[in-house]
Amino acid sequence: MRRDEAAAVTIHDVARQSGVSYQTVSRVVNNHPSVADTTRARVQEAIAQLGYRPSLLAKSLSTRRSMLLGVVAYGTEQYGPSQFVQNVQRSARTHSYEVLLVTLREFEEAAMLEAVARLGQFGVDGLVLLAPHHAHGVVRRLGTQVPFIVVDATEEVDGTTVSIDQAGGAALAVEHLIGLGHRAILHISGPKEWSDAELRYQGYVQTMESHGLAPLPRFEGDWSPASGFAAAQRALDSGVSFTALTVGNDQMALGAVAALRAAGRSVPGDVSVVGFDDIPEAAYFEPPLTTVAQDFGLLGRKSLEELLRRIAEPASRSRHVIFQPQFVLRSSTRRLGEEEPGWSR
Repeated sequence: MRRDEAAAVTIHDVARQSGVSYQTVSRVVNNHPSVADTTRARVQEAIAQLGYRPSLLAKSLSTRRSMLLGVVAYGTEQYGPSQFVQNVQRSARTHSYEVLLVTLREFEEAAMLEAVARLGQFGVDGLVLLAPHHAHGVVRRLGTQVPFIVVDATEEVDGTTVSIDQAGGAALAVEHLIGLGHRAILHISGPKEWSDAELRYQGYVQTMESHGLAPLPRFEGDWSPASGFAAAQRALDSGVSFTALTVGNDQMALGAVAALRAAGRSVPGDVSVVGFDDIPEAAYFEPPLTTVAQDFGLLGRKSLEELLRRIAEPASRSRHVIFQPQFVLRSSTRRLGEEEPGWSR
């Protein structure tokens, strides 16, 4: 059926097709519990056959909700934030919600609050705030105007948060390298103003110190391959000695590997490298990149679930939901002193 034909189908057409009242069709569309299973199945079959698309306006009148959710996001040009937003949108559709997205070019409290106010004009039922920077001020000023959750925030935020354990992920990378006999482990971080970058750096430092090892000087990039290349070059030029490298994301790891090779260092023969994120291309780097995987699908689904819980139960207590990342072993790391196949001194 063409889109214009589907748009012309009304609730009364569905009622006639399924042999029930239009009120019953409305109950099925709005997931009302007081509908017999056989009737519900018959109505759903008629909806599918006719290609009926319920009016969001009509549905909002019956549920007293707009069926709209607002998402305010910064950094969507980066892999992690973009994947998160896509997964929130997919999850929202499974719950019959539409998403209004506002992306910010710069992370500033005033800009985020302005975006929230703009979404409020559309009567959104709830908000997802993707705040990879510290968002305490934004959360404090939002108060209880509309149900919201904050993603990628620390537990110090006064509100419901959903996140992946960034420090724990960095610890997985460092523990792996220490287990391979490495002691001089360098870290290339993302921008210091990003909370994820800071948490990964803290995870590196804490894990090194827990093993009685001194963290090496911090070198910083901006998440791009070019910045990873430049940071690795600065590390090499500084004369700091290292046999292993943890990198704040896979893209910077790609640049760092290129810089090491340009300086005559082999990976993993001379330097073992671990990335972060497990982007789809990581398995096809040369060598395939050992990394830390974040489940952005799970993060998106759980964020949506937590927001819907806040919408349904406004008085419910805030909570902090944290998922653990997974370590992915590939070929860019090797036991210290172990020669690469076919490699000789």
